[in-house]
Amino acid sequence: MKRRAMSMIRPIFSVAVMLGVTLLISGCEQEKASQIEWQLPLEKPEDLHAGQNHEAVPEWAVSRNGHAEFIWLEKATTRQHSTVVALGGAAELNGWDIRLLGLASGLRVQNRAFLNDENVHNPAAFVEVSRDGKGYYRGWLYEKFPELFGMDDSGWKVWLKGITFRPPSETEGK
Repeated sequence: MKRRAMSMIRPIFSVAVMLGVTLLISGCEQEKASQIEWQLPLEKPEDLHAGQNHEAVPEWAVSRNGHAEFIWLEKATTRQHSTVVALGGAAELNGWDIRLLGLASGLRVQNRAFLNDENVHNPAAFVEVSRDGKGYYRGWLYEKFPELFGMDDSGWKVWLKGITFRPPSETEGK
C-alpha cells in the first residue's frame, strides 16, 4: 500500500514541478520593465513664483508707507552687513544695489496671485537687486522663509530681517 501511494505521488509531484517551472519561465518572458513609484526620480516642486509677473508691483504693496531691513552675507568672509531701505527707496552695499518696491505684512499665494492677508504672519518685501546695472533678482523676499527665494549669487546672499510700517498719522501730512 505504501508503494502504491508513493508511485501515485511521484507523477503528481513531477507534473506540479514542471507546471511551476513553466509558469515561472513564461512569467519572466512577459514581465514588462516598469519603475516602482519610489524609484522614480524626484520632480522639482511647482514654483508658485513662476507664473507671476515680476514687472508689476501689486497696488496694495505700495499703499502703506514703511521700510525694510536687509541682511547681506558676504560668503567668503561670513561677514554680515545690514541696510535699511524705505519703501520706494534704494541702498548700495559693496557695489550691490537694492530697491524696495513693495511691502506685505502677510503675504500668501492663492491661484497664482499674491495677496496681502493680515491674518497670515508672513512679512515680505518686493525688491530688485542689481550690480553694475545688471539685474540679479526681482521678486519677493520673505522674513520667515529666507532660504526659499532670493538672489542666487556665489559670493553674496541677501535676506529680509524685518519690515516696519509707519502709522497713517506719520505719513498723512507728508
